[in-house]
Amino acid sequence: MDVLNRVPVREQEPQVRAANFEEVCLGYNEEEAKAEAARCLNCKNAQCMKGCPVSINIPAFIAQVKEGNFEEAYHIISQSSALPAVCGRVCPQESQCEGKCIRRIKGEPVAIGKLERFVADWARENDIKPKKAEKLNGHKVAVIGSGPAGLTCAGDLAKLGYDVTIFEALHEAGGVLVYGIPEFRLPKLDVVAKEAPINDENDVSHGRKLPTVPPAFPSAAFSPVLHILLSYSSSFHSFPFL
Repeated sequence: MDVLNRVPVREQEPQVRAANFEEVCLGYNEEEAKAEAARCLNCKNAQCMKGCPVSINIPAFIAQVKEGNFEEAYHIISQSSALPAVCGRVCPQESQCEGKCIRRIKGEPVAIGKLERFVADWARENDIKPKKAEKLNGHKVAVIGSGPAGLTCAGDLAKLGYDVTIFEALHEAGGVLVYGIPEFRLPKLDVVAKEAPINDENDVSHGRKLPTVPPAFPSAAFSPVLHILLSYSSSFHSFPFL
C-alpha cells in the first residue's frame, strides 16, 4: 500500500459531466474508504483536530472507518457536527483539518473530508440518525433563520432536550446550502434536504405567526426583541425541528 499518496476519488468523466448538472465527485466506496483510513497515523496529539472549526474527533472516527464500523464513526462525527454530509463536500479541508495533517510533511494528507462525506452518506443510505435527547427538558426555543448556523444551533439545542422550531423567511430550509452553492458541488434533494433536520412530512407551516400577547412575559429587557420578531413573523415559515 502506498501510504504517501491518497486513494484516488472517483469523479464523473469530463464528457459525461459536460452534459449534466449532477455532482461531479462520486466519493469513496467502502473498500476505498477503509484503505484511505488506514493511512491515518492516529496521532496522540492530533493536529488535524486543531484545524477543525468544530473540533471533530478525527482520529477516532477514522479509526472506526478503518475497522468498518461506519455507524460508530457517524455517531462520533455527529457529536460535533450537525451537517457532516454538507461539510464533507464544501468545507475547505485543504486549509483546515487536512492542512494540519502530519502526513502532508511527506506525501499527501489523509482525505479527511472525503472520509467524513463517505460516513455521512453511508449513514443516510442506511437510515442512521443522530442520537436524540432521552427526554425533553420542557423549554421551547425559536431559531430565526435556517442557514447552516441556524440548523447547527437547532441541532445542538435539540440534543440537549429543547423543543426547537426554526423560522425561515424563504420557502425552503438551508439558506446558502440551497440558494448559494451549485448543484454539482452540493446536491439539494439527495444531501441538503435529507440532512437539514426538519419535519419532512409537514415541513412548512405557511404564515404561522408568533403570539401577539406573550404569556408570562419573562423580562422587560426582552420586550424590544419580541416586538422585532412580531413585526417580521408574518413573512416567516416555521419548520418543526426533529
